Amino acid sequence: MLFTGGCNFRCPFCHNGRLVLRPHLIHDVPFDYILNRLQKFRKWIERVVITGGEPTLQKGLPDALSLLKSKGFKVKLDTNGSRPDVMRSLVMDGVIDFVAMDVKGPLEGYNRWSGIDVNKGAIRESIDFLLEGHVEYEFRMTLVPFLHKEHDAYQVAEEISPARNFFLQDFVPRNTLNPKFASIRPFTPEKMKSVRETVRCILDNAPIRHHLH
Repeated sequence: MLFTGGCNFRCPFCHNGRLVLRPHLIHDVPFDYILNRLQKFRKWIERVVITGGEPTLQKGLPDALSLLKSKGFKVKLDTNGSRPDVMRSLVMDGVIDFVAMDVKGPLEGYNRWSGIDVNKGAIRESIDFLLEGHVEYEFRMTLVPFLHKEHDAYQVAEEISPARNFFLQDFVPRNTLNPKFASIRPFTPEKMKSVRETVRCILDNAPIRHHLH
């Protein structure tokens, strides 16, 4: 898993706050070094995940992914979907094999979930592009008490329908970008199970997975 620094969102529940707010304080690892290390362990490594931060902000991303693909690695991109033009270009150029898009909540309240004034049309464009099926994908949502109500997950499910995969994540109150969120208790396992079952019905029994931290 390769982390890129910097993000254009300020989601209060984000647990990569240093990468988002202070990437300049984190030691950079040259990509040539990374590529050499990956090749050294090529026997055991087949897939590389590019995450962040928000990777699509990186100007050198297309060239880096092209190099990874040229070495035979499969590549997964994690993105917030705010730059559909970049995602589309990467997919159509064949340099990514899988996209995981974080959907922060229903589109109508996106500024609340993401902490900034969001171009909701760009988010919708990214969702629609993935639904066209040009690349394997999954949508992900973290359900955060007080920030979200359970019906927000149901509305997201309707907005991404007919998605094939929805990754409904438990909130983990650790290293949150907004320190106040570190004191929020996650929804109970029973509540999350109930929400996932309802979401599965909305998405016509599509796989609804949960994240284990």
